[in-house]
Amino acid sequence: KFFLFHKEGVSADQARGDLVYCIGQAGPILSMRDRIPSAGGLLGGLLNARMAEIDRFRMRNAAMRKCMGMMGYSRYPVAEDKWKIVVDKGDIVLNDDGLVDIEVVERMVAFASGPKPEGEKLPL
Repeated sequence: KFFLFHKEGVSADQARGDLVYCIGQAGPILSMRDRIPSAGGLLGGLLNARMAEIDRFRMRNAAMRKCMGMMGYSRYPVAEDKWKIVVDKGDIVLNDDGLVDIEVVERMVAFASGPKPEGEKLPL
């Protein structure tokens, strides 16, 4: 559930460019729940909105895995407490306000271009 990307020998500038590109690809993803109006009044609308949020989160993560994998990055597991420090609030694409957080991107750049993480790679 908690992972970050790393590529052996990549520069910080290249990692930043790759991350920004992939975030740009994953950011505007909408789920089918976003496109279909919900029935059920206020409660149905609230439930649909929460389910759409979960769908978007999963779809953005999948898009990032595919995009960063195509760029040659590996995915490594990260402990939840470390992941929360790197990502802060939100996910690896957008923060809770639906925006790209530059500080989060820079922390992901440091991980991606830093020393090889311990542990086994996760499948992309």
